[in-house]
Amino acid sequence: MGASLGEGARRKTAGSALARQQVLRLGDTSGRIVVLRQGWALRSAMTSDGRRQVLSILLPGDIAGGEFLLRDKVRMPVQSVTPVEYCSFDIAYLKEITDKSPAFIWTFVDLCLSSREASEDRLIDLGRRNAEQRLARLILDLHRRLGEKGLSDGATIPFPLRQQTVADALGLTQVHVSRVMRSLRQSCILQTKAGQLTILDMDALMAIAEFYET
Repeated sequence: MGASLGEGARRKTAGSALARQQVLRLGDTSGRIVVLRQGWALRSAMTSDGRRQVLSILLPGDIAGGEFLLRDKVRMPVQSVTPVEYCSFDIAYLKEITDKSPAFIWTFVDLCLSSREASEDRLIDLGRRNAEQRLARLILDLHRRLGEKGLSDGATIPFPLRQQTVADALGLTQVHVSRVMRSLRQSCILQTKAGQLTILDMDALMAIAEFYET
């Protein structure tokens, strides 16, 4: 029984991190995939001159470390935004499950495709949309994702992101993000208070984003 429990602990472990701590470090070779249970985190890349590009914002239920399916180390580190709790799974264990239940692999295929689609959308935002459109689309995307996870309260969502983090995600300066946020507040399209964001005029925000539900 003891050996079985020890094996289970190696295959699945619980962890936590304070805000702004590394969850997966660059070059990590632990071979563990992380699933967030609580809190927000960022997957990002650093340029040689020290600038950061936020690649994705991770919410509860999202997965980090998926590259271990094909790679032997982490290429893009993951850092917590808020205090986080997570479960980590040994990649060898997941591969065993896949061998026993081949249909399980389609779960990862779906996750990979969703991640790729999100990356493609972000690439279009960075290359072809202005600052107002980029920010509006980010807010709408977070509202949708949090709503699907049951983590929104109508038009109000948690919004623990600093302006510099938003800037790093959208390829803007912090000053530019501050200016656009102020304009949206003054236009009564949204409001921010105590780590929360409320969309006051959804139609106006969607018009800015050129975002249409299908």
